[in-house]
Amino acid sequence: MNALLNFTRNNRLNGILLFAVYFIINLLFLTKYGIRQSFVPLNILIILFSGGNLLLFSLGKWSWLKKIWTEKSVYLLIAAITVVYIAMCHVMTDPYKMNIDRWATLEFSVKHWIKGEYIYDTPNFMGNLSSYLPGQLLLSSAFYFLGNVGYLQVSAFLLFSYVIFLEFKGNFHRFLAIVMFGISLAYIYEVVCKSDFISSFIAVAAFILFWSRKFKDDYFKRPVLLGICIGILCLTRSAVIIPLIIFLLNPFFKTSWKNKIQFGISFLLTAALLMASVLLPGKSIEHVLQYNPLNLQGQSNKFVMLFFIILSIILSFYVKKIETVFYYSAYLLFFVMLSFVSEQYMTLGFSYQNNFFSTTYLAACLPFCIIGYCYTKRKTE
Repeated sequence: MNALLNFTRNNRLNGILLFAVYFIINLLFLTKYGIRQSFVPLNILIILFSGGNLLLFSLGKWSWLKKIWTEKSVYLLIAAITVVYIAMCHVMTDPYKMNIDRWATLEFSVKHWIKGEYIYDTPNFMGNLSSYLPGQLLLSSAFYFLGNVGYLQVSAFLLFSYVIFLEFKGNFHRFLAIVMFGISLAYIYEVVCKSDFISSFIAVAAFILFWSRKFKDDYFKRPVLLGICIGILCLTRSAVIIPLIIFLLNPFFKTSWKNKIQFGISFLLTAALLMASVLLPGKSIEHVLQYNPLNLQGQSNKFVMLFFIILSIILSFYVKKIETVFYYSAYLLFFVMLSFVSEQYMTLGFSYQNNFFSTTYLAACLPFCIIGYCYTKRKTE
């Protein structure tokens, strides 16, 4: 454990590895989709991609470059990326012809949920079942009413940019975080396909940054509100409990019994109401036990997931600064998803065309990785 703690305190090495994780995630996306086109050879794409990332990694070494980024220029950058993202939400003019069903699953899941219908036993146009937890349906419902669930990804980017402005006062670090996120192939894929996977982890990362700044001296100053927020966030994706445990478990043990009880009641009531909204429409208990989000959404072996949860619990007691939450979360999310990907490969084989889909899940750590990397850049300057 001491070796791990000493490693996270080595900002230079930590920064290299966090950037390496960022590079690997996006390289896998490039490989996955680059192999499906014939306009540019994949080797050329990889060389160009590697050169661009090397340039991005070296930006902090040029002191003159840091001076040209003002607050206004960063705002213009955010506006430009937002416009591009909105345009990307309309790229798929006939999405039924593409071998992608993420947008359809989210759309019809929200539609059935709003109507009070059971959503976990209805296949989409590709024959796949929905595994959405009610917290994610709640966050996505506003964009369903806007007529394009893809706008969820645009809003997630704006939320990410907002908390970056809150946390980092240097415009270069703001620029670095927003550029790394904005040009990430993993997130561009999410925007084009109107997927919502990374948005869950953006919401959790944003919440952690916002709450740590708002209630720096006592995270449980507003226990009821905190319980409601955590109840919703925990029911977006199962893996989000890892960063939330690292962030809140130690402060939870230190707070008063009154705060513990208020937090616990509000959390349980929120989670119970949300779960009731998706499970009560089920035909029978047997039907719900067969078709439910916990069975369908599992992204790793239960024992592997339990190991990472226990590791999160242990690490939570070694968190002294907010940046440590992001370091631990980035690595643990990456490895828990890597274990899932490895399990899929061992079970299904290594075919790029058929089974390379699961590399998508590695992008869960992307917001924590980028924010953690910017922390290391700030500390080494």
